[in-house]
Amino acid sequence: MRLRNMVFILLMAATVFGFFMAGQAQALSFANWEGTWFKVKVSETGKAGPVVSALTPNGGEVVTNNEKSTTSFLVIDSYDITTTAFSETVFAVRYCVYNGAAWVNHAATWPVLGGEPEHFLTFLTYSLEEIQNNSLQTSWIPLEVKGTESRQTVGEITSASFKNLGGIFREEIISISYGGVGIVKFTGSLVGSDQVPDDCLQPLP
Repeated sequence: MRLRNMVFILLMAATVFGFFMAGQAQALSFANWEGTWFKVKVSETGKAGPVVSALTPNGGEVVTNNEKSTTSFLVIDSYDITTTAFSETVFAVRYCVYNGAAWVNHAATWPVLGGEPEHFLTFLTYSLEEIQNNSLQTSWIPLEVKGTESRQTVGEITSASFKNLGGIFREEIISISYGGVGIVKFTGSLVGSDQVPDDCLQPLP
């Protein structure tokens, strides 16, 4: 009886260990995120007012400066574990935006502030020029990123998304000498490269 119990315990231990090792082998690494594309939805809630200057020393009325949801694309190009002193893990990303005339790629970085490959925190900063209203906008957005690995293929990400944990923007509307500030909503979901505009697929010079 004791021998049977010992055999049963050893078999159970071996099974649990096997599952544990399989889980370890299947775990994502940060490098697996390379080549991942996201379709991004961006909207803004803000205010703007005339620039205070020698020509307009009293400024002017503050008005609503909201922007409805627009679509853009983001890809994780590469991974570097020794890029900065602040964060040992950094992704190089391309953020592709329609500027009113064409899709344009912008280089940016995602420093990994904490977490693990399946669920980590990062921070995106970018500046964009918009041709339509001759403006320059800079945004600062903390992000939470999640991904799930394929059950069949090791290292393949089959679902992924991110959402903003806050986010602000500053806008200089040059054409009418206005300055704006506000809140950014910035979310992304996994897409295939075949769903991305051709101009976004082009590497940075």
